Amino acid sequence: SDEDYIVQKYVCNEMTWNRRKFDVRVFWLVASLDPLVVLYHDGYVRIGNSDYSETDFSNTVAHLTTHTKLGAEGKATFAEFEEALQELAIKQGKTSFPAGRKAVDHVRNQMKHSIAEMIEIFRHKSFVPDHRILPTDNSFSFYCADFILDNDLDVWFLEPQYGCGLDEDYYFRLEMHASLFNGMVDIFEEVWKKQEEGTEKLLPLKMGGNYEVVYADGLSYSYDGYERNQNKPGCTGKSRKHPEPEQQEKEEEEDD
Repeated sequence: SDEDYIVQKYVCNEMTWNRRKFDVRVFWLVASLDPLVVLYHDGYVRIGNSDYSETDFSNTVAHLTTHTKLGAEGKATFAEFEEALQELAIKQGKTSFPAGRKAVDHVRNQMKHSIAEMIEIFRHKSFVPDHRILPTDNSFSFYCADFILDNDLDVWFLEPQYGCGLDEDYYFRLEMHASLFNGMVDIFEEVWKKQEEGTEKLLPLKMGGNYEVVYADGLSYSYDGYERNQNKPGCTGKSRKHPEPEQQEKEEEEDD
C-alpha cells in the first residue's frame, strides 16, 4: 500500500467517567519560534455517549470520545476532572505524588512533560523558522492535545491537534475561551514588545495568565520523580508486565 498508517496500542484498565470512556483535551501555544517558546493551558473533558467495556468491541461507538457525525459527546470542566481524579486517588489509597498531594497536579505534570517531549522531538522538523515566509519575531500558533488516563493515574498521549474544536456549546467553554484568548493576547503583546525593543530577555513572561511555559529554547519541562507503573493489566484483567530485556531476548530466541 502507498498509504501510511499510525498504529497505537490499545490502553486497557482505563479510568472512566460514570462508566463511559473519556479523554482530556488541553491546549498549547507556540509564542515564539526564535527562540522556540511553548506554553501549556488546562482544557476540558470529552465524554463518550455509551457505557464502556474493555471486553466488548462490538459497539465501536463506546470506544470513542469524539462523535463527529455520530451524536454529541458529553463535556465536563477541568475542575470536575480534578474532583474525579482526587476521588479515584483516595479510593486507591494514593495520598501523595511526586508533585505533592493533589492528583490533578500529578496528571497535569505528565501532560506538560509529554507536550514538552513532543516539542523537543519535532522541533527541527515542525518548528523551524523560515525567514522566506514570515519574520520569526512575529510567528505564533495555537494547538491542542488529547490524553486518556488509566486507573493508575498514568497519562497516555493520544495525539496533538491543530483543529481544536472551539465550539461554545457549554457556558464553561465561554469562560475557558476567555482565559485562553485573553492570556494569549497578553503573551503575544509582551513577546512582540520585547523582541521589537531588544532590551529585555524574553523570559520570564510577566503576563502569562493561566499559561505555563513547558519549552523554552531547548529547555524542556520534566516531571521529576515520576516513575510509570510497568505492571499494567490487560483488557482481560490479566497482568501485562513488560519483560526485562534479558527475558525478552530469551522469549524471542524460543519463538525462533
